[in-house]
Amino acid sequence: MAKKQTLEEIVKVEFRDCRFHADCMALMVKKYRNYDKWINVALAITSSSSIASWAIWNEYGKIWGFIIALSQVITALKPLFPFNKHVHTLNTHCYKQEALFLELEELWFKVKDKRIGEEEARQQLTHLKKRITENEFFDDDDSFEFSKKVIDEANKMTKETLSVKYNIED
Repeated sequence: MAKKQTLEEIVKVEFRDCRFHADCMALMVKKYRNYDKWINVALAITSSSSIASWAIWNEYGKIWGFIIALSQVITALKPLFPFNKHVHTLNTHCYKQEALFLELEELWFKVKDKRIGEEEARQQLTHLKKRITENEFFDDDDSFEFSKKVIDEANKMTKETLSVKYNIED
């Protein structure tokens, strides 16, 4: 028979899960910012080089023609890759997740130090879980899949944060 979890253990599980999702969102913000930056750099280089190319057009005409065509394709396709919008959406959710994490932290300390009754703590936890679930939901336009790489990195970040700041070991 499985051992019944204490309220402190239940809060700690939610605490870890909330931290993990905040770390996943932060990593995705970093990833999408990077994608957006490199697309903008590529567009800046190709548009600048297309102007500069007139000076050496005769020698490398096909290369410059390709670069100009590529910049036009990137410019046309950029709206289909709304990395900037994703950054905004994820930043908003990440900020809310961090705030919810801090509320869970406060609840965890209260439960751990027995400064709150069990019924009140369970009510607060239920309310927080609902808000966390709402925050972890994204519209269809902004659905995000966390890659294995992001999940693994977020797990490391979460484990380190919980260990160093809260002395919580898995």
